[in-house]
Amino acid sequence: MLKHLLKDRVVTMSCKEISFQQHVYKMQNCIEVLGIETNSLQIENDNIVTGYIGDQSIYFKSLRFGQTNITFSDGVNKASGHLFVRPSGEIVVEVKPYLGDAEIVTVYYRTILADTVIAIDLKGALKHYLVAHQFMNHEDTISEVHYRSMHPNVLKDSFAGHFVLGCHVDGSDILNADEYALANRQATLMFSKIAIQQKGVRKAITCNNSLTFKITNQVFVSYESIPDNLGETNFDRGHLLSV
Repeated sequence: MLKHLLKDRVVTMSCKEISFQQHVYKMQNCIEVLGIETNSLQIENDNIVTGYIGDQSIYFKSLRFGQTNITFSDGVNKASGHLFVRPSGEIVVEVKPYLGDAEIVTVYYRTILADTVIAIDLKGALKHYLVAHQFMNHEDTISEVHYRSMHPNVLKDSFAGHFVLGCHVDGSDILNADEYALANRQATLMFSKIAIQQKGVRKAITCNNSLTFKITNQVFVSYESIPDNLGETNFDRGHLLSV
């Protein structure tokens, strides 16, 4: 409790040293980002930010430092968001889209370095999906991925063929030491190219395919592949731990 109060005090003191300026944040209003096309939005605290919809986009304008929740609706289905206004007035938005009938790729955390470090296993989740759909074999490896993400701060676009982690809700970078900040996040990625190594030969899988990744809050304690029947029956090698 004391640690939390001290942290709030530090943030408050730092706010006094920063000149607040209103910023406008533009977010695409589309299925790839929200899972729906929004025609109405509800801001929990409209003293923090104001927003409106137009030109297939959603605009937010910062009013003062703070954070608030947002509900996006198409009249039937809803998506949710969390918006953070920095002391400078800059806006950071995190979105949890409406999933509907989207094809979900479940992402687990995996222990590495003799169980001393835990990392989010995005590439392992993608491989599991590709093997299950017969794009590659278990013995093959993924060497390169190219994708784009329109999500505000869940996963950035691919860089040099690698997955790139996103940001905390306050906009600060996520490092390997605090990857748990990504737990329970969702993002739809549009893949343009995936390169694999198959029996020593490089092979490109070209697929203009959207996949929705849903990051769990569980750790997979094993170096084996996650079985296809995970969640249906017990399996011998490895187990899941909630975090």
